[in-house]
Amino acid sequence: MFTGKSIIDVHSLTRDEIEYILTKAAEIKQALQEKKPNVYNLARNKELLAALLFYENSTRTKNSFEIAAKRLGLETVGFAGTEGTSVKKGESLKHTLDMFHAYGCDVVIMRHHLDGAAKYAADYLDIPVFNAGDGQHEHPTQTLLDLFTIKEHLGKLTGIDIGMGGDLKYGRTVHSLAIALAKFRNVRLHLYSHKLLAMPKSILTYLKEHKVKVTVHSSFEKMLKNVDVFYQTRIQKERMPDPEEFEKAKDACRFTLKHMELTKKKFGIMHPLPINKEYPSIEPDVDYHEKALYKTQAGNGVPTRLAEIALSLGLLGKDFKGKTHTETAPKQTFMRELKVKKQEKKTDQSLKPIRDEGTVIDHLQAGTAQKLMYLLKVEERGDIYRGGTVRRLSNRRRLKAMLMIESRTLTDDEMKVVAAISPKCRVNTIQKGDVVKKVELRMPEVIENVKYLKCKNSNCITRVEFQEHITPKFIRAGKKILRCHYCDHLQEGKDLL
Repeated sequence: MFTGKSIIDVHSLTRDEIEYILTKAAEIKQALQEKKPNVYNLARNKELLAALLFYENSTRTKNSFEIAAKRLGLETVGFAGTEGTSVKKGESLKHTLDMFHAYGCDVVIMRHHLDGAAKYAADYLDIPVFNAGDGQHEHPTQTLLDLFTIKEHLGKLTGIDIGMGGDLKYGRTVHSLAIALAKFRNVRLHLYSHKLLAMPKSILTYLKEHKVKVTVHSSFEKMLKNVDVFYQTRIQKERMPDPEEFEKAKDACRFTLKHMELTKKKFGIMHPLPINKEYPSIEPDVDYHEKALYKTQAGNGVPTRLAEIALSLGLLGKDFKGKTHTETAPKQTFMRELKVKKQEKKTDQSLKPIRDEGTVIDHLQAGTAQKLMYLLKVEERGDIYRGGTVRRLSNRRRLKAMLMIESRTLTDDEMKVVAAISPKCRVNTIQKGDVVKKVELRMPEVIENVKYLKCKNSNCITRVEFQEHITPKFIRAGKKILRCHYCDHLQEGKDLL
């Protein structure tokens, strides 16, 4: 059920759960319009408290959440922007969360500038957490109000053509919306943006795997003729590392009344807002057109977020009978034991063999031996070791990389690190000079509790430069691919350093 459920990303919501939220939001919207508080003021006299922790400034998201909480019957506390808070004194996210939890808050609603911050908060706290936007990552509650708006306008979420434009690279709203739309049948996505702001490959890969038809258009006008709804986004100068990137892309797909003439009769244009008045992604004259949905879209933030909070607090949801999202326990079988063949000791090897006890890691991918030495703390521990590229004894023309460590047997966590860095390598346990155990490794389901690993996303909350002291955690997403547990960034195991 929904009670106690955090809403961190759209991955953790099933289609049944989304449709149920939208149904309840529609009932609440009607009750709000008709001033029937008995339908929506569900927390009255329950002494519930919502913490709104907005590390970044916000107008619509913060205020719609606050209004939703108050309409529901909750009191609200928190901050908007970090000026005047202990964050400015160097307080970590963990300690800020500790304080609001200690104050007895029943739900946390958080916007943060680092990717994965909301996931960390949800893992750390035992109360529901709502992701109100984390860096360039996701904005799931915005997605739910976007889906609500599309369904309200078109009457359905299946068999539709949705266009997306503007900032598809840094725009977390389009990332979340694209993933959510993949849950519905026969949705076709149409993309148009400056090449510098194209949709990330990881999102396109996800859509392809879920059999969503995606068309990347070279003509803005041609795309507009083919879509039922166009979702425009602001070019986000504040998230761009290079100012020149903004100058080149700022005028890409600016929507005008002239463009409106190309659209279908039932067309609607949406925007998560704000629209930059200096470089408007939608010209001001469009605001008054009947096909402009963004005012209604923003207003839908109140009933959808009210429904979400009510469900997580157990005030709604007793009649839900659909499929729920459940986290499956990861399989830990990443080692395949191989038969040990008795062989005569070789004297002509490039590297001197271990004559007593230790570990030999061979069949390593090129360039990984040095990384493993660092991750296994070989030199830090003072281990006696040998490593390098050698010729195979069975085929002198072929080379392989090896790492040999004397008087050491690897733990399971260390084996996971080896497996992630170089899948399909082999680990040999040596005793009295003989191989007593040989295993072949594959990418583990989960890699955690290894401080030296690094998410390649430079904005991930686990990065050491942000000093949040959060150890990275990775989930297997393919034969050689790992997904960051916090920010969902995809990378190869060999790039964990």
